[in-house]
Amino acid sequence: MSRKRTQPNRSRSTATMQAAPVPNHSGRISMMSSTAMTPVSVSFTATPTARMDYDFGRALADRKDFARGNGEAVASALTRNHSSIVSMVRYAVRMNGFAARPVDVSVAYGIGKGMSPVCSDQKLMKLWKRWTKRAGAECLGDFGFVQEQAWREWWIGGECFAYLRFRTGKVAERLAVPMQVQILPTEMVPTETPFISDAKAGQLVDDQNYVTDFYVYKEHPGDRSNGYKATSQGQVFKVSSDLLLHVMKQNEAGAMRGEPWLTRALIKISDLERYYGAELTRKILTSNIAYWLKLPDLTDDEKAELADVSFDPATGKYYNGQDEEVQAPIERFVAPATDGSVATLPHGAEIQMTSPAESGNTFAPFVREIKLAIASSVNIPMEFLFGDVAGLNDRIYKGIAQQFERQIDSWRRDFNAMFNIPVWNAFVRLAYAEGLWTPPAGTTLDDFLDVDFVGQPFPNLHRAQEVASWKTEVDAEFATNSDIIRRQGDDPARVLAERLSDLIRNIESGLKPIPDHWTDRMISQNLGWETTEIAEYRALTNPVKENT
Repeated sequence: MSRKRTQPNRSRSTATMQAAPVPNHSGRISMMSSTAMTPVSVSFTATPTARMDYDFGRALADRKDFARGNGEAVASALTRNHSSIVSMVRYAVRMNGFAARPVDVSVAYGIGKGMSPVCSDQKLMKLWKRWTKRAGAECLGDFGFVQEQAWREWWIGGECFAYLRFRTGKVAERLAVPMQVQILPTEMVPTETPFISDAKAGQLVDDQNYVTDFYVYKEHPGDRSNGYKATSQGQVFKVSSDLLLHVMKQNEAGAMRGEPWLTRALIKISDLERYYGAELTRKILTSNIAYWLKLPDLTDDEKAELADVSFDPATGKYYNGQDEEVQAPIERFVAPATDGSVATLPHGAEIQMTSPAESGNTFAPFVREIKLAIASSVNIPMEFLFGDVAGLNDRIYKGIAQQFERQIDSWRRDFNAMFNIPVWNAFVRLAYAEGLWTPPAGTTLDDFLDVDFVGQPFPNLHRAQEVASWKTEVDAEFATNSDIIRRQGDDPARVLAERLSDLIRNIESGLKPIPDHWTDRMISQNLGWETTEIAEYRALTNPVKENT
């Protein structure tokens, strides 16, 4: 039986790694090849794509569907698009360092080690410190951890809700005061409750525009785009505003839900990641081409010999035009380059090394401009946000730090009013109601409500210079010692009391003498000495001089 074969293709399609046969319609494969210059690829089989192709980038369709100048207020636009915006921000923070960095920086400077109340009653403060050890409802951290969790949700979701959980039974026995705080993300309160006509953005408001209740999901709805619309009353339950704190920054009058802080930075973050991804893709593609190999064309004799040879895949053998089996042609290939390898080239072959283009001197300035836009959108100086302090001296840094410190103070003030102070007031009232604490004589319960909270002080660039400047201010009577202590995020009354306590311990331990200006009454009050002990001390330290 004769084998079918077609006239071999006279053009050659050559790969530098191995001769690439091309099947024809007869089932045979022509052995003719081409000497076109092709790249040698090393360990790369798939075409790479730019990483971090954001879902929100596709959803926004390159900003073509952005509303421009439609006059819609934030109050209504947020309610309508709240779920989509929050989902975009959450995805960006989870997957992208540029999006997560502003949140981390704001937490580090805003919360730090935690914000503490300013209270002069030592018994109440001792009770507070015991309670803060287990303040979180999930029992995962102390009150500083709860503050950080609330602050993060405030930034990422634009708002958060703090549920005051009053405990009973065995749980209450483990707490200094039977109360814990549970942080709920913004998704837990729906923006739409069509089955409740009086609700607005998941809230009930009385005729004086005071929020009386919230509608809260019984279970987390997930990151669904429609998760903010409750479909039945069985999905939610009503919580009094006395138990559920709402932490949000109202960017426009009338807004009832918060706007994520990263909303204005999303596009710039996507642009920067796309630029990085495109640059990385270009580098990968060019770097994977080790070299270009140019093979010489076949001679006339070689072409004539191969023109009559074909390969039969069915038998795995080579045949000539007379259907006679012949030896397989010599394969012409070059082994892929590896570390320390020496390539053996066919006779007449040439190697041309690749020289991929560099990013150029426009890459760094462009990235810096994008970072500056991201920093501006979240009101964090780029030097603090990305650690870019190139070209800064200490005076310029100090000016930038003071500006950022004012911004942090503003954020802390809002956070204290919406979260810290209400939690403190609930703690004090419950401690009083449970009989765990009573106001000192001459004071009332109201004297210990609505106290100030102080946070960790801003770091100093030159500590010695800072302290010297404070002393100069005090000596010139431009400030008091209490002013300096407050700047450092502490309570002057607490510092003075602790200094006195340290002095008393040092005196009792014999490490320091009693100050010369202390009267007998002060010694009795602070050290508890009797009159005879004070007299012995005076005789020992001030002996009567003999008349000469």
